[in-house]
Amino acid sequence: MNMGNQDMRKLLQMVQNMQGKSEDELIREMAVMIKSGKGGITREKAVGMIKAIMPVLEPQQRKKLERLLRELQSL
Repeated sequence: MNMGNQDMRKLLQMVQNMQGKSEDELIREMAVMIKSGKGGITREKAVGMIKAIMPVLEPQQRKKLERLLRELQSL
């Protein structure tokens, strides 16, 4: 998968903008932003990035990203 530094910066900026919100709010808002294109990356690229980093995460972190994946893949 071709994931550039700019894509990673966009994803990190999205996360930083959501500090202080509940986990459920974060996941929903991130999914909405990505689906709408406001996140600066496509849904497909976000799914690819998440799948690429999941193997190196701890179980609790992985569960959070699995929830985001479900949100991204839902209609």
